[in-house]
Amino acid sequence: MDTTAGEDITADELWIDVGMCSGLSGKVQAFADVECEAPEEPPASSAEWTDWAVTHLASVARQDDWQPGRYHYSVQQRNSSGHSMDTFAQGFWDYRT
Repeated sequence: MDTTAGEDITADELWIDVGMCSGLSGKVQAFADVECEAPEEPPASSAEWTDWAVTHLASVARQDDWQPGRYHYSVQQRNSSGHSMDTFAQGFWDYRT
């Protein structure tokens, strides 16, 4: 995982892939691909990418009225074909309204 602060990431390359954990089984189901504007100063570590992602997801969840629950996310740099080239952070996030 390359997370150097000097790396150039364009807006059309940065996505947060989101999956929602289903009720009883807890399996992650594909939920959304969130296109993001790259931060002016890219985070320098996985922990900083995680903080950035959770803040961004909370804003999108409120705006799009997501249901409360457990979500899995991964912050990805994608090429013009939409294929993941790099993952900067991933984890689970609990959304509460």
